[in-house]
Amino acid sequence: MEFAIVGAGMAGAFLALSLGRQGHTVTVYDRRPDPRETASAVTSMNLGLSRRGLAALDRLGLSEEVRRLVVPMQGRMLHNTDGGLRFSAYGEGGILAIQRQDLSALLVEEASRVPGVRFVFDTRCTGMDRDLPSVSFVDPNGQALVVKPDVVVGADGAFSAVRRFMHHEQRAEFSQNYLEWGWRELHIPAAADDSHRMADDVFHLWPRGDIMMFAHPNRDGSFTCSCVLPFHGTHGFDSLRTASDVESLFREYFPDVLSLVPDLGETFLRQPTFNLVTVSTAPWTYEGKVVLIGDACHAVYPFLAQGMNSAFEDALELTESLAHHPNSTSSALTRYYSRRKPNTDALATMSHRNFAELRDTVRSPAVRLERACDTVLEKVLRHRWMPLHAMVTNTTVPYAKALHRATRQHRILKYSAAAALSAVAAAAVRRLRR
Repeated sequence: MEFAIVGAGMAGAFLALSLGRQGHTVTVYDRRPDPRETASAVTSMNLGLSRRGLAALDRLGLSEEVRRLVVPMQGRMLHNTDGGLRFSAYGEGGILAIQRQDLSALLVEEASRVPGVRFVFDTRCTGMDRDLPSVSFVDPNGQALVVKPDVVVGADGAFSAVRRFMHHEQRAEFSQNYLEWGWRELHIPAAADDSHRMADDVFHLWPRGDIMMFAHPNRDGSFTCSCVLPFHGTHGFDSLRTASDVESLFREYFPDVLSLVPDLGETFLRQPTFNLVTVSTAPWTYEGKVVLIGDACHAVYPFLAQGMNSAFEDALELTESLAHHPNSTSSALTRYYSRRKPNTDALATMSHRNFAELRDTVRSPAVRLERACDTVLEKVLRHRWMPLHAMVTNTTVPYAKALHRATRQHRILKYSAAAALSAVAAAAVRRLRR
């Protein structure tokens, strides 16, 4: 079959490689330049590669090559305002930090080596006829191009053009929700000897209630930081008008970062502000001719670091469904959609909850107690009890199953705590009566 994939990001490039290995003809179009030749102009939070993402890459024989590009993170390092540090381990496997540019270039290069797979960059999607199907593009010189593949794949992100054209005048569901917070990127350079200026094997987190910051280590000794603030209010982006305003904010909330970022105030003000958005839509397919994957159909908030990992799972599920129904593309795409949708809905729920945990409750004694109980029960009961974060990052358990299991475990802890308190209260009453 012949596929036209719109979008050469993580989802599109990985899918092109997977489909090419399956023997299909694939052309990938992207409005951006080739990541192998120039750094992307789009700023993005660093990627977190977890067990399920590595498993997907291993299916395509890439896990060893990818491991050369990563920095392992064994847990979270919480930074207090007084300079104190507290470490919280991720558990077996941890999370691997990788820069988007590095992984994007690798995936495009590997896919390009497969016969029948090619990439066309600097070419923007301008329209689609879902019934033919056909897709229209325009190149940098204004020249129009129309292609007529067997299947069109929308891998073009949260603001997908393919999704918009596919759902035009259809009974389709779509929701797009923004957080009241956005983010800006900062860069902590390496020390003079190219070493890291903070611990290089952890995910650094500065939780401060209404605002927070986190940082991923890079291989060159630097850190990529994401500063998350509300758009409005006392500590919002709109209140930071001068370098002095920025430095004052950091002096109060992130004092240990002040000396690590050169010209912090001016640098911060020059950076663009990015939105945090989640997307949910249905259906993901149209009559066996058009299909969506990745952020185009289920963009989530980035705080569980699962966007890329779930996109890889999408791609594998799609190629497996095509192999399962070799004589019916419509049946294959329907199977893919029905198997993935419940899991990505669960991921969206978990990602939103994790934002609240990182922003507010990661400092809460109650949450720390629950995490401690999770850790003890995991050791005592082994595979019969596993914290949600461990299920998401250290296993390939489907997201929906992980959420269901974690909800049940939380209910058990809640009722056990209530029973324990009742027993203590009853014992106290008996003692008073004596």
